[in-house]
Amino acid sequence: MNTGVAEVPGGVTLAHLQLLPLVTGVQTVTLEEFASLRDSKFRPVLICKEPGPLTEAMEKQGVKSLYVHDLVRPISPIRDWRAFRGLLKELKALNPHILHTHSSKTGMLGRLAARLAGVPVVVHTVHGFAFPFATSRLVHFIYFLVELIGARFCDALIVLNESDRRIAVDRLKMKPGKVHLIPNGVRLEGLEYAEGDARSSIRQEVFGADDATLCVGMVGRLWRQKNPGCLLEAAKKVLTITDRPVKFFFIGDGELREELERSIVAEGLQDRVTVLGWRTDVPRLLSALDVFVLPSRWEGMPLAILEAMASGLAVIVSDIPGNHDLVVHGQDGLLFESENADDLAVRLLRLVEDGDFRHTLATAARNKVVEHYQLETRNQKVLELYDQLMDQKLA
Repeated sequence: MNTGVAEVPGGVTLAHLQLLPLVTGVQTVTLEEFASLRDSKFRPVLICKEPGPLTEAMEKQGVKSLYVHDLVRPISPIRDWRAFRGLLKELKALNPHILHTHSSKTGMLGRLAARLAGVPVVVHTVHGFAFPFATSRLVHFIYFLVELIGARFCDALIVLNESDRRIAVDRLKMKPGKVHLIPNGVRLEGLEYAEGDARSSIRQEVFGADDATLCVGMVGRLWRQKNPGCLLEAAKKVLTITDRPVKFFFIGDGELREELERSIVAEGLQDRVTVLGWRTDVPRLLSALDVFVLPSRWEGMPLAILEAMASGLAVIVSDIPGNHDLVVHGQDGLLFESENADDLAVRLLRLVEDGDFRHTLATAARNKVVEHYQLETRNQKVLELYDQLMDQKLA
């Protein structure tokens, strides 16, 4: 009788391939999944570009990290070929039972290398298809081709929202049974709304704000996908219109940071708008904010929104797949037209002026996460998928 994965001697070597060694949304998915594997039959291994915060966190969990230094985000034929060869070499040496890839181009290289290396099970997670939001036909074609090729070299595709499931089936022509809708989840411990002296202390120490000031924050990498400039434009409009004390905070870093900071100085907003950079205490900062904003151009299912909702914040997010799968407008958050800073400003002003409405949205948001988006449920579904796929290979 076939009992599945447990028959593999010594357990199952599970490798996750990530591009950058950061501890942000995409990488946090791997970090949290590996944390759930303690005392299990799985032996987790991380493969990424280079050492960094993610590999340091993995080391604390006792997880081994391997490096392929030629992995880069931009398309670069020479470095991409080197990265492919590096991945192939590492996978042949590691000989994992499962490779789970993330990110578009890195995911394609990893899936191809895994097939050539004879990895039994290959899984890929889509953290939001980028090609529908490409700025040119050429870029659209290249990224569509990457996803089309990658889809042919995996046993299962995990998507985070229904829109991406339809894209995988209708446009990438994947068999519906190979596409698995498994939404993200968050660990509720440590995500809460601070009150009293604890709240005042965080606001004074980090935000330079008293209890009467409304604090609005964005958490995420400062690059084109997250569209931080849209929030800055909306912030300028809000600060021009309202007489209420409001401050805005960007919690994150990235290639647009310098441009963002120059714009803040040029507009004379240094006292009202601040870039805090990467922080290791994001849950603590969320607990002392009043409103969370995410103006992304595309997403899969952002952990940043889930964490903000779990922290009891009123959220305003762009009306795109992934975001509007989480937020019901006017019920547990607000949606605004993507890339429309005027529309975002209108939503912000409504929450600035109406504290009762903020509270209603925040309470509903927290309840939704508790009921539908807990991390333990998400991780269990992924582990069950691994078991199912390994059972098929061993049958």
